[in-house]
Amino acid sequence: MKALFGFTIAVVLLGIYVFLVFRGIAVGQCLEETSCTTYAAGDFTDRMASSLALIAGLVSALVISELAVTPTGEMPGVRMMAAGAGTRSKSLLKIATAVYLVAWLVAGLAAYVFGYLQMNPETLPALSDLGQSWLGIAVGAAYAYFGIQKPGA
Repeated sequence: MKALFGFTIAVVLLGIYVFLVFRGIAVGQCLEETSCTTYAAGDFTDRMASSLALIAGLVSALVISELAVTPTGEMPGVRMMAAGAGTRSKSLLKIATAVYLVAWLVAGLAAYVFGYLQMNPETLPALSDLGQSWLGIAVGAAYAYFGIQKPGA
């Protein structure tokens, strides 16, 4: 029950994170295109910006901490399964973990490419900041998972 509750919270936060990233991209791109009237500056509010920063930190912390405790080459999340868990349960957990990681990766990469590389940082600072910080977090996650160390360590 505890694992199900934690999983539900993690998925809800990831959903909000993905929604806010792509909403920010849509609003930001519209603001930069003079002929676009679909969105206005107020369509990505300060509350959305602060929620994006907070939730991005929580989602990224979960990703990086899970990758840090997963042995290189193994699928993250599998260690949480009970010793006697069936093949179906393990398969479902692997799929859910993969979907979670891919969603984090796609949303973060989108924030980096559209919010940081392509968009004027003043257009939507929250998205630009997220894109920049996500790149550092992604590098940290890779270090955590692959256990990169200096030679001789």
